[in-house]
Amino acid sequence: MKRHLIILIASAILLSACDSSSEVKNDNNLQENATDKITLEALEEWRSDHFGMFIHFGIYSELAGIWKGEKIPFYGEQIMNHARIPINEYEDVAKTFNPTDFNADEIVTLAKNAGMKYIVMTSKHHDGFCMFHTETTDYNIVDFTPFGRDVVKELSEACKRHGIKFGLYYSLPDWHYPLGIPRLAPDTTTKCYEYVNQVYSPLEIVTPELEDYIVAQVTELLSNYGEINTIWFDMGLVTPEQSKRFRETVKSIQPKCIINGRIMNNQGDYMTLPDNGDVGAYSDIFWDNPASLYNTWGYKSWINRPDIDQQVDIQLNRLFSTVRHGGVFLLNIGPDGKGKVIDYEKEVLTRIGDFLRQHPDTLNKIEISFEDKEIVRSNDGCLELTDENGMMHSAIDGTGYMSTQMDSWRSWEIEVSDDAEYDIFIVYLPDNLDKKYTFQCGSEIITHTLPGVDNMIQTSYIGKMNLHKGKNTFRLDQAERCYPLEPLGLELQKIIITQR
Repeated sequence: MKRHLIILIASAILLSACDSSSEVKNDNNLQENATDKITLEALEEWRSDHFGMFIHFGIYSELAGIWKGEKIPFYGEQIMNHARIPINEYEDVAKTFNPTDFNADEIVTLAKNAGMKYIVMTSKHHDGFCMFHTETTDYNIVDFTPFGRDVVKELSEACKRHGIKFGLYYSLPDWHYPLGIPRLAPDTTTKCYEYVNQVYSPLEIVTPELEDYIVAQVTELLSNYGEINTIWFDMGLVTPEQSKRFRETVKSIQPKCIINGRIMNNQGDYMTLPDNGDVGAYSDIFWDNPASLYNTWGYKSWINRPDIDQQVDIQLNRLFSTVRHGGVFLLNIGPDGKGKVIDYEKEVLTRIGDFLRQHPDTLNKIEISFEDKEIVRSNDGCLELTDENGMMHSAIDGTGYMSTQMDSWRSWEIEVSDDAEYDIFIVYLPDNLDKKYTFQCGSEIITHTLPGVDNMIQTSYIGKMNLHKGKNTFRLDQAERCYPLEPLGLELQKIIITQR
């Protein structure tokens, strides 16, 4: 579909990166829970904020991507798994965790100066260590560490002082909880960089005991830390009943608190894209785009960090692309083990904020739309519809962790000069032996099976259709789907519409 550069309004800076995403729209399978007025108003307000700060900070920050002198690959916040660290040894790290440089006001001020309107803080990651004071376990930053301070409380209060909204990340799997799933013995025959041995898995089932534990902690978080803008669940393999219970817990305490789609089983208020995923124009639902500056979320001392100018361009590109396509951009920082935002990340955010202040109308003038949908006009009674002049539509299924599919159906805006009867042909490369499709314009629908013989480019006559003078929307879709995320199943060359 159409590829385009992101053009910054009144900009003195030309972004070097091209928005490589396709024009994408989706069917709305996620928003069934967002029909109540309170939730819809909260979602609209949240979407108008455009830009938020994600913070990954925990025990893993102290390790900085290194275990027993070895640089551990993969995500820094999951080092407990990647380095195969036994629970008792990870606890020993927690007992020394003392982030004395943590300054909530400085972090909130950094976010505010960067143009961010809300913050999402990791209250508990997969390692099970709570960055808030909880009655459910002493494995928390107040009771288990020499630091003895509740950083979630400090950050929530700083957000209130500075007029920034506050949200919470909460991991559904818990690698420390004793009544979770049984643990595998670490694989000592291979190195961690050779094979990821899931001693602890981000995709673990939630036992009934852990389910109750989660409900108790979520209740504390929503009761003790003021107004929570959003709760951002992550990972795990949860049942529909568990997802529904978690949702009901949140809404019973704070009805305005919006829930991301990673609660799964269609219980979220908004969809979360895959981490650092491709952006598409999901204009008819609410969604956010979680992004990191590099291939980790938690702090790693030895990570390769791109040139700052390049990094700023990349993140501005992501920000504007996300907002133009109707989403909210959630950009991560990973403070170090002392709780300090590293200079590199501080500089990136500062420059982003400088740019936004120099161009104060840039976000406001970005329209949430499919931007300049091309109208295909007939030439001597003939139209050719291609990937370049149409639109790709995605599908979303909120049952799973990241349930998106980018090529579900297609549409074109066409214009004809007269009411007339037209013949419809399609030229395509099939992905299936035979598949049934619908071709629709207005109230006229033709259902046709496209043969897939020989896996070669083919031309098929679809039938005749009456088109009305003026603008029409033409749609190519699957007649039947075996599952919600089934792709369109063909490589389109062109659709030819010719007047009889």
